[in-house]
Amino acid sequence: MALLARSALADCVSFGMDFQNGGEYFQNSLSNDDFTFVSQFEGCQNDTANNVLVDPNGNQYLCTNTNLQPDDTDEMSTCPLEKSQLFSGPWSVLILSNNGNGDPIAYERDFSLDVGPQSTSTVSSPVAPRNSQS
Repeated sequence: MALLARSALADCVSFGMDFQNGGEYFQNSLSNDDFTFVSQFEGCQNDTANNVLVDPNGNQYLCTNTNLQPDDTDEMSTCPLEKSQLFSGPWSVLILSNNGNGDPIAYERDFSLDVGPQSTSTVSSPVAPRNSQS
């Protein structure tokens, strides 16, 4: 019976889908889109997570909450900071929740942002000369 109770109250875990712990990511400084990040959760209670973005100077930005259920579903959080306001360096996302009647969770994902203007290059191949026949 104890084994069944343990599996029914599985640990609540969070996964970063776009910004993962230890990763390095480019952000376009010319974009006015809000900074967002996507998480998935497994084994959590029916509750929400509070999400906080922390910049390299320690400033914190309260982002939108995400649902902890259903399992393995992309949950996007939007932060009150445009990509044009970001700067290069070590950033963090904090994910905090009471997790309903389960054990509370506190996850931290640390990642590095390289922020600059996005440039696009177009490369074309030279056109091969046609064989002309007389």
